[in-house]
Amino acid sequence: MPRLGSRVPEVNWLIRHHRPLAVALLSLLMLSQMPARVLTAFLPATLTLSGLSGTVWSGQAVRAWAMIDGQPLMLGHVQWQLQPWRIGWGSPLTLTSEWGDQIFNSRMGMGLSGLTVLRDVSVNLDTSALRAMFPLYLGGTLSGSFDRIEVEQAGLRQAQGTLYLQDAIWTANSGNIPLGDYRIDIAGSTRSADGILIEVVTESGALVLGGDLSLSMDAYAVKLTATGPVARDDGFRRAVSMLATPTAAGFDIVLQGQL
Repeated sequence: MPRLGSRVPEVNWLIRHHRPLAVALLSLLMLSQMPARVLTAFLPATLTLSGLSGTVWSGQAVRAWAMIDGQPLMLGHVQWQLQPWRIGWGSPLTLTSEWGDQIFNSRMGMGLSGLTVLRDVSVNLDTSALRAMFPLYLGGTLSGSFDRIEVEQAGLRQAQGTLYLQDAIWTANSGNIPLGDYRIDIAGSTRSADGILIEVVTESGALVLGGDLSLSMDAYAVKLTATGPVARDDGFRRAVSMLATPTAAGFDIVLQGQL
């Protein structure tokens, strides 16, 4: 059994520092109970959370949306779980967003260099949700998963995953044109010689697409071949004439440029 005298230095240290320790413990307790509504003071003006509950570390918003070029992008019901001891390394934030069939799940982290890393990403959405960001004439359901996505200030740096575009349609004033189902494999890094390679594979449908897109730090390239009944339709050819070169079987899209 240790003698009492052997514990005297520790006891004396606790006596001398009991007030700072008490303040530190009280601060941690207060931080752990900090209400989620405190987050509104730190959010950008383009992001809105309503119906907040829980704490900064574990909470939810009944409804959330972001404004992009003056258009709202609905995020729906948002939940988060933050592990503060992992801030600066790993993936301290787990985020879930649900708006009807639109779902987003990911573990997220940000390094000291400003690099944002998303892990175990899963997504499901209607392509109409993307029209706030891109002038798409494409309908359908986009779903898939990514092992890892890295985003830096200059843009996308790395991605590894697969997306599925199902029940794709071309939305035209004269009526929607059914296209098909497609798999989109994404892998690579913009810092590598080959960049990020995006391969398009047709699983079924009247528009058969094949080829790939590549993305580097400052350039992009598109090489797609389209065949099938839709690719030979005169109306559809006219709709994509600014991008496509007609062929006997359909058309090709070959583009490249600087970012």
